[in-house]
Order: sequence, then C-alpha cells, then structure tokens
Amino acid sequence: MNKKLKLFINLILVSIPLIVLCVLAYVLPMSYMTVEYVMWNEEFKNSEDPYIDADTLIIGDSRAKSSILPALFHEDTYNIAIGGATPIEMFYAVENYIEHNGAPKNAVVVFAPYHFCDIDNWDQTLYFNFLSPDEVAEIYLKGRDTHDPIVASKGRIPDMLSYRLRIPSKYLAQMYESKFVGRKAENLAKFDSIRKDLGYCEFGSADGDDGYTYEVQHETFDYSPLVVYYYERLIAMLDENGVNVLIAQPPLNQASGDRLHDGFVDGYREYMEDVASRYPDMKVISGIPIYPNSLFGDSIHVNRRGAEVYTEELKKYTEAEGFWK
Repeated sequence: MNKKLKLFINLILVSIPLIVLCVLAYVLPMSYMTVEYVMWNEEFKNSEDPYIDADTLIIGDSRAKSSILPALFHEDTYNIAIGGATPIEMFYAVENYIEHNGAPKNAVVVFAPYHFCDIDNWDQTLYFNFLSPDEVAEIYLKGRDTHDPIVASKGRIPDMLSYRLRIPSKYLAQMYESKFVGRKAENLAKFDSIRKDLGYCEFGSADGDDGYTYEVQHETFDYSPLVVYYYERLIAMLDENGVNVLIAQPPLNQASGDRLHDGFVDGYREYMEDVASRYPDMKVISGIPIYPNSLFGDSIHVNRRGAEVYTEELKKYTEAEGFWK
C-alpha cells in the first residue's frame, strides 16, 4: 500500500467518529440541549403546524413569553415569543408563521427595551440553528452594513459554519454533560407544558426579586441599528398583512424602575411612539410599567402571579381601547 493511500485511509478512519458526532448533534437536539432550546423548537414546529388556530399572536422575547397568559388574555390567543430572541429572530419567526399559516387577525408585540440596545444571545441563536442558512447570511450582510459588533464580528463566518455543521467543538461538551440523551424526558415535559399554557412559559418562579435589570445600565437609548432595522421590518410586515397591532411594554420591578435614567426612558418612549405613528390604526403603550418586586420571579421576569396581573391590565386596556378585530 503506497503512502498516499495509507494516509487517505487513516484520514477516513479519523473522520468517522467526528462525522458520527455531527450527525448525533443534528438528530438529537431535544435529548441533550438545555431547556432553553425547547422554546425555540416549539415555536419552530408551531410555525409549520400550529397547536391552535390562533386569531391573536403574542410576539416578542422572554418578557413577552413570561408576562402574558393567553388563556386569560383573549380567546384564540397563542404566545409565540421566544426567550433570548430579539426583533431579528422574531422577524423571521413571524415571516415563517405567516408563510405557512396566513396572518393572524391581531398581534401584541412586546420586547424588553434593552433588547433594542444589546444583542446578547446571538451565539445561542446560531447554536440552536433556528434560522435557515439564507436567513443567517442575510442578517450577517446587514450586520456588516450597520457595523454590528456582535453579528458581524471578526471570525464570525467560520463560527457560523461550525454551528451549521454541528462541529463537535461546539456541541460535544453539552452532549457529554447530558450523556447524549439525558435531557430528553425533561425537555419533552417542558414542551408539553408550554403547549398546555398556549405558549406561555415562566422563567423565574421566586416570590419576589429586587435585583436590577439590564435597562438600568443605559443612560440614553443607544439602540442597535441592526435591531431597529429588523423591528421596523417586523412591524411593517404585520401591517402589510392586515394585522391589527398593539405595541406594548413589559413591566420592570420597582428596584430597577427607581434606577432608570430619564434619558433612556424618554428616548425609548419617543422611538416607540414614532414607529406607531407611521401606521394610523396602530396602538402603542409607550410607557414602561413598574411593578412591585414581589411580582417578579427573578430580576428580569415576572413570576406567574405577576403575569396574571399584567395580562389582566393588558386585557382591560385592549377592551377599553376597542382594540379587537
């Protein structure tokens, strides 16, 4: 056997375990991923085959996911918000939902104010492979145009390819920690729980929290051009599809409310009102609600009791304003 052939065979033999690990990472995500993955997986499946035929969608991030209980809000409502998502991911999530199922009659759009400033979970988005390669490429190119320091950071292209190919260096540690299939039962139970609650998911379950949230770190509304671009595309897409839209704000705890900078609050409110003003029939709640610390399960998210309070408050607002279509 000549040396070249021997080298080729050795390369094949060495590659086999790596290929097997890549395949396992691809086919077994619900078996080894942490529980955060379940929300992304549930929303992806729901976009292709909805759990219910919803007239109203709750759209947003983890604060939307944990703040609005569809069963208490309005009939035929489903919460498709995703923990860790920004308007970037949710634009494509809603676009895919509409493509597969048509547009809902109504939508309530709720994002944490800081998610307009900080793209803090982009690696998680790539890790979960929620977006298609075309979508990731489009976001990356727009990120370069806007000089985004996270999405278009140096070395991001090989990073994106590593996630897409499920390279073991990205996934093996979590697979090993879970013994490959150790989280399957827990994740499937969480999936069923989210569907039972019509998309609602509790993040923090404590009986109160007086910690500070990320908004207190911003003295001005120093928004990300990339996030704002996708937020405005999301709102425009809903309007183009004839969706009746309410833009609302999730509550902050009193501890954080006391430390908010006026420059950030004023800038954020003005931006929300400016976006809504472009659409004559669109309603907006631009003020950030401040709730007692006792209604928070952690420093960022309301507990279930807080969700009940916020859902009831939002329900009364929509009824008083004649929102429903």
